[in-house]
Amino acid sequence: MVYRIPEAAPESQIAEERRGPTIGRFCRTCGTVYPLHRGRHVGKPVHGKDHIASPCAHEGEAFEPGASWWEPAVDVLPPPPVPAPDAAAGAPAKA
Repeated sequence: MVYRIPEAAPESQIAEERRGPTIGRFCRTCGTVYPLHRGRHVGKPVHGKDHIASPCAHEGEAFEPGASWWEPAVDVLPPPPVPAPDAAAGAPAKA
């Protein structure tokens, strides 16, 4: 079985064309992503550091809309494919 760990990032730091679906909530203080179904900043995050020496200042707080300490976290999509250069366009003209 293969587990996929999504590459998540704060929505404000990802270009519009690379934003996937919202997968969680990013805490700006501790830098971790908590799942959408969790209404409070508690428990194990989905994405972030494995070991945090001290608890976050917002530990136990509810993810209230409009709060300045968190923002939506989105799945980061792969970059769009770069079109292959046309070989004939770069070649010198034959005489």
